[in-house]
Amino acid sequence: MDTGKRQHLQDIYSSERITKDEFTPQVAKEAVEERKRDIRRHQFTSFLLGATVLVLLLALVYIITNEFIDIHSVAPSPTPISQSYIPRYSLPAESQWVLDFSRTYGSPEWTGEGERPFSAEWVRKAAYNLVLAEQAAGIGKNEEAAGYYEDALEILPDMEGVKVPLGMIYFKLEAFDKALVLLEDAPEVDLTPNVLNNLGAACLAAEAYDRSETYLKQAISEDPSYAEAQKNIAELYKAQKRDDEAVEAYEKYIDLRPTDIDTQHSLALYLTKLGKWEQAAALLDNLTKEITDVSVLYFLQARAEAKINHPQKAMDALRRGIQLTDPNAALAWMDDSEFELLRNTDDFQNMIQALESSQK
Repeated sequence: MDTGKRQHLQDIYSSERITKDEFTPQVAKEAVEERKRDIRRHQFTSFLLGATVLVLLLALVYIITNEFIDIHSVAPSPTPISQSYIPRYSLPAESQWVLDFSRTYGSPEWTGEGERPFSAEWVRKAAYNLVLAEQAAGIGKNEEAAGYYEDALEILPDMEGVKVPLGMIYFKLEAFDKALVLLEDAPEVDLTPNVLNNLGAACLAAEAYDRSETYLKQAISEDPSYAEAQKNIAELYKAQKRDDEAVEAYEKYIDLRPTDIDTQHSLALYLTKLGKWEQAAALLDNLTKEITDVSVLYFLQARAEAKINHPQKAMDALRRGIQLTDPNAALAWMDDSEFELLRNTDDFQNMIQALESSQK
């Protein structure tokens, strides 16, 4: 055999053991199993890595979500109490300095040792309370306003220009005794018709009738068109049973306030109780021309007209009153002894029969 050919064949069959083993059935099976194990290891490793990444992502989302919720659930920074109802723009420029202080700044308390302080700081405290009092009063917070005015007087008891506004606040709070103590000592220049009227009303509520009349008359003297003072003095005379003066005062008030229907109705009742039927009938005649849908006014008018022997006007008022109310109420009114003059007339009996029939 040729030497080159033999060498070639020898090279083929002299390959490494590992390479040859791959082509044997036993070794090939082991190799396949090893590869499968490698694949499983890689898959398990990939699963672990993927699970770890997923957990980290979920944790990150959880943390971000919690941070977002915490940020938005945190209460906003508290606005100073002084600005919660006193916007800076509502204060004059010279008063806006009060918003830079806490509410405790105006406290009138001191150690109590020695004389009461009187210094620039103490004056500033009083001014602080005055500004807050005026602002509170301006928006109807009367209790707060009273507290600030009281603190201002506690700081500087002799300060002018505080007692009258505080007295007016007391009047609004119906603290009449406190109002009188302050307003009675008010300087003459501060006793405007409004202050005098409130003083009169406070005295009336306290049943100090003489002082009430003095203040109310002074208010009317200074301003004859001051309707509220005129009404208050009418109430005063009524409380004192000075009936003629009360009626006259009420009529003057109605001339000044013709749209006050409630007071006109009250005066009509007052007149009927006093037996002043002609005045009551005249008032109710005018009143029912303005108000055409209140049955009580028509029944009152019917009573007054019947008393002054105006049967037709009384019947007309009764018919209108019956149209505006239910049969039971109408029958109750018509049972009043004031209608004895009309009770036997055919019209009155027909109305009663019609009302009784409507109930069946």
